[in-house]
Amino acid sequence: MDEPVQRPRPATEPTGIGRWLALGDDPGDDEGLRLRKRVGVIAGYATVLAPLSLPIVSGGSPISFVLAIGLAAFAVANLIVLARTRDFERYVVALILGGCVFVPTATFALGGVTSPGGGLVWGFLIPAYAILALGPRASVRWFAVYLGLVVLMILLDPIAHALSPDAPYPLRVFGAVVNTVVPLSIVYLLLRYTDVRRLAAEAKVEELLTNAIPPSIAARLRHGEQRIAEAYPATSVVFADIVGFTPFAQQTPPHDVVALLDELFSAFDSLAERHGLEKIKTIGDAYMAVAGAPTARTDHAAAAVAFGRAAIDAVADIRAVSRVPLQVRVGIASGPAVGGVIGDRRIQFDLWGDTVNLASRLESSGVPGRVQIAGSTRALLGDDEAVERRTVELKGLGTVTAYLLG
Repeated sequence: MDEPVQRPRPATEPTGIGRWLALGDDPGDDEGLRLRKRVGVIAGYATVLAPLSLPIVSGGSPISFVLAIGLAAFAVANLIVLARTRDFERYVVALILGGCVFVPTATFALGGVTSPGGGLVWGFLIPAYAILALGPRASVRWFAVYLGLVVLMILLDPIAHALSPDAPYPLRVFGAVVNTVVPLSIVYLLLRYTDVRRLAAEAKVEELLTNAIPPSIAARLRHGEQRIAEAYPATSVVFADIVGFTPFAQQTPPHDVVALLDELFSAFDSLAERHGLEKIKTIGDAYMAVAGAPTARTDHAAAAVAFGRAAIDAVADIRAVSRVPLQVRVGIASGPAVGGVIGDRRIQFDLWGDTVNLASRLESSGVPGRVQIAGSTRALLGDDEAVERRTVELKGLGTVTAYLLG
């Protein structure tokens, strides 16, 4: 006989109660599959405990103890096999088949559907477990099985009733209440757990969407807009490029490269939020942001310049701690731009236009540790800003007058 396949456990093991719910988890599970597996495991624990009410509602019948302990032991063994093999499909089918055998057997042995041990409502756990653990399509056949069991229990009810004495009225009432409330409570708790986890997953997706694209654009996508394209008449576009990063990356282990780049861009993200800019994207070791789009603002040039200066200071602080000789060049241009959402799978909000091209060229022709701005940005800042005028040759744009901020 072949040994059960030992599947790898997730890299990060759950702790506490999560460990008991994660018996069937695999590292590659998506959130939906992980949720179904954990609902199935909860159903297994419920199957261990729920049958123990049978001796109570049956008035202590000896056969009720045998049936209750038998199903509880079967459920425990099923959970142990799941923990060893991670074969969730087999586990759920075994769990449901156990109910298919137990419910009609207990109902017949204890006097039929109108007896204290009647299982019409208990049987509904079969399709309930199936739809929550296996999904709606796979549950259809199990719902049909449940209806078939109901028909079977009704057909056998006269025989079961004739073989069993009538239970006292108080016991019949108590049994009817327990046999209704307990299984429906199990279904309610499973549905509640599923909905809580679903809402948490939706909130996580919402957070990722909002982090990937501007909140106003994300809201429009949620409301069903298929193609978003806007003209923004007054923006200031910022490009910041890390000087010296390429030779550093060539001589440094990948983990350290990514860690430093993450630290740099996380700092830029915080500065963009602080100064009211919208991050557009990163391209290698370059960072692009905009002020004035998609939300208009009159001081977009001043905000962009404040961000640029703060980015230079942030890189200087990181350089002092890491001792990696990095600097940043910043280029800023102001003017109109076109923005929109592109892509179907990895959607992205992006900007296009002459303003974007000019800002990119000003960054690449700039001076490390300085902010270089276009004449359009200089005009919006006013005369109070100290600048150093210079003439630069920009690829595709020719000779342009630019300004280095003091």
